[in-house]
Amino acid sequence: MIEKDSFQWLAEHIGYFKGTTNVGLAVSGPTLFLIDSGDCREDGEALAKAIRQLFPGKDLKAVINTHGHSDHCGGNSALKEAFGCEIWAPRVESIFIENPGLPLDIYWGGRHFTAGNVPVFRGISPCPVDRPLDEEQLDEGDVTFKMVALPGHFYDQLGIVVKDSCSGKKIYFMGDSFFGVEMIKRYWIPFMQDPRLFRESICRIEGEDADFFIPSHGTPLDRQKLPALAELNKIMTLEAESLVMKIVRRGPATCEEILKAVADYAGLNMKLSQYVLIGSTIRSYVSRLYNEGRLRYEMKDNRLLWLPAE
Repeated sequence: MIEKDSFQWLAEHIGYFKGTTNVGLAVSGPTLFLIDSGDCREDGEALAKAIRQLFPGKDLKAVINTHGHSDHCGGNSALKEAFGCEIWAPRVESIFIENPGLPLDIYWGGRHFTAGNVPVFRGISPCPVDRPLDEEQLDEGDVTFKMVALPGHFYDQLGIVVKDSCSGKKIYFMGDSFFGVEMIKRYWIPFMQDPRLFRESICRIEGEDADFFIPSHGTPLDRQKLPALAELNKIMTLEAESLVMKIVRRGPATCEEILKAVADYAGLNMKLSQYVLIGSTIRSYVSRLYNEGRLRYEMKDNRLLWLPAE
């Protein structure tokens, strides 16, 4: 739960609110910046309350979204109403933030249906993006922001390296380009738009000399703990690729059949939200394996079947 007691300092001018989705905060003189805004309007309202309690007299200048998934921008509209702040977001991800039904259509692979009790189909309020971001560096006085392209989990995701101008400490807010061990244990096969780009983004993270690395879902890491978890994130995707290849070697299979085999292997009794998200992720794995020449397809009896290329 986001509240003032969930806030922790990481450097003189940089901290974060621990929550289901971690939310970064940076302070420069009388102005504040947030990195992501939580899962829903209630999170935005809770953040507004906590900010006013912790930083009376300071104003929120901008929310910087790492990408356009609802659990990272769900609080945007409430914060914009509370403070009149701007919304900054990666250029392509801005489209999803302003049109929050689009990611739901991508998950489903067509027009999504309404299922109010299913988290993945809960809509959030559209929110205009005031400043589209590319890879760039922004100097805001006591802090600087370096935007780093980290695609793979979603199209145009940015990681944000915040440097404290006084202490020189650097805090890397990684969005969903890197999952904490708790998240991996719980979900094993998290949503992925391109597993190869996901691994390349992890390598890019490893090349940054930051003091702390903050996954959006998980516990902050220092530099010493980063390599082991980075390797686990890579292994997670490689294991999923290996499993897909193992399944199709047993015989031609549709994506639906691959999804069932993966869920059975993981011991999952899928709910609708898992079916949708893992199903979309499996199709991404299959597409990547096909594009790399490791899978081929054939049409048979009006079914699209996947087979090993060799």
